[in-house]
Amino acid sequence: MALVILGWALLELAGAAQLSDLTDKQIASSLSMGFNKSEVVYSASSGMQPEEWLAFVQSQLHIPIRRKTSHVESRNALAAHLNDHHDELRKAHAAASEEDPSMRWAHFIQFRAKIQNYKLALKSIAGSQYVGDIWIGTPPQKSSVVFDTGSSNLWVTSDECQTYSCGMHNRFAHHQSATFTELGEQMDVQFGTGAISGSLGTDVFHLGPVHIPGQVFGRITAETGQVFLNDFDGIAGLSFSELSATKEKTLFDNLMESGQLEKNWLTFFYDVEGKSGLVFGDVHHELYKGPIHWINVNRKLYWQVELFDITIGQTSLRKEGNLCPEVHGSCTLVFDTGTSIMTAPSSSAGHILNLLERRGEPLCYHLKDAHGIQSFCLEREEYSKHSQVQLMGLDVEAPKGPLYIAGDTWIEKFMTIFDHDNNRIGLALSATSRTY
Repeated sequence: MALVILGWALLELAGAAQLSDLTDKQIASSLSMGFNKSEVVYSASSGMQPEEWLAFVQSQLHIPIRRKTSHVESRNALAAHLNDHHDELRKAHAAASEEDPSMRWAHFIQFRAKIQNYKLALKSIAGSQYVGDIWIGTPPQKSSVVFDTGSSNLWVTSDECQTYSCGMHNRFAHHQSATFTELGEQMDVQFGTGAISGSLGTDVFHLGPVHIPGQVFGRITAETGQVFLNDFDGIAGLSFSELSATKEKTLFDNLMESGQLEKNWLTFFYDVEGKSGLVFGDVHHELYKGPIHWINVNRKLYWQVELFDITIGQTSLRKEGNLCPEVHGSCTLVFDTGTSIMTAPSSSAGHILNLLERRGEPLCYHLKDAHGIQSFCLEREEYSKHSQVQLMGLDVEAPKGPLYIAGDTWIEKFMTIFDHDNNRIGLALSATSRTY
């Protein structure tokens, strides 16, 4: 059996009822499963019968995700960074356009050196973040983490960390947990914008009423870099174990093996107004509208699919040879909830930016698997915020790259399902999307 927490994000989305609207059977069943009364409230507007409601409870684990908006200074820093970054893209694109195509890569060498480890660099100045709460240890201690499908490791800040940025976070006190075990293995990770060091340990992790004992995770005891000045205490990696930096099982691997989910799905739905959440297990139809479109993963590493083409209006990057010039054909699109905006290889990003800024036409991604090609489009108001296109250049070397990243910009429009059972991604219009 699997469980669900009906968080306030979901309740507001569907239209919450009062406790008086629930039947005695619903309340008694929920309380017996460990829910409190505030968690029993459900959506009367959905018209669910008691049996349907109980099946819903037994198919999902729902964790509300809240949008953390940065201070005005951080938002201004993001705007300034995008301006500078777009200027560099325009210069590189203009220079490459005037030279022999065989020389175009030379114009991006210096540019590429500026954007190493793009994801963490973005988080250091991002205008907003989506974070959710997990609890660690016995008794449980809360940690607000970024649920990240672009990585597979689990990290939280330790109370042993005394750097300035660590003082801004909830810090896990391992000596206060009766179930913590030190593994005696040190970790040192260098990022493009900073570094962390610490050690590995195991403890019980709590996702609402679900408990995952013996989970391996990293305790950060020292950290440097602007990335850690943001409002999250750690990162919960939710990608495939093949991407993990350790041989240990990931958080979701252990959740799957526990048999507590009827479907081994992760579903993210974002809303700019704050009605956001992460669902483990089956997804309820109240969260989306229209059909779910499935695309098979083309490699178990990132959550990645084959990107056949990108079109902007009538312009096809594939036909122009600008989609992934290095590989002369299809490219890869990664669905990464830990990246705030869209990315493209720097050799293509300048051209895309030029077309979007000049025309303002729909930006369409055409995804391919064995079943055919499916297309997903973003309108100008969806890929541009505060008059800035939400796109940056990112170069990932082979064999992992080159690749594009969809990022949170996509998930604000498309509810996204990560299906571990069938190694596929499902996309459907979010119930709060303005597009029909």
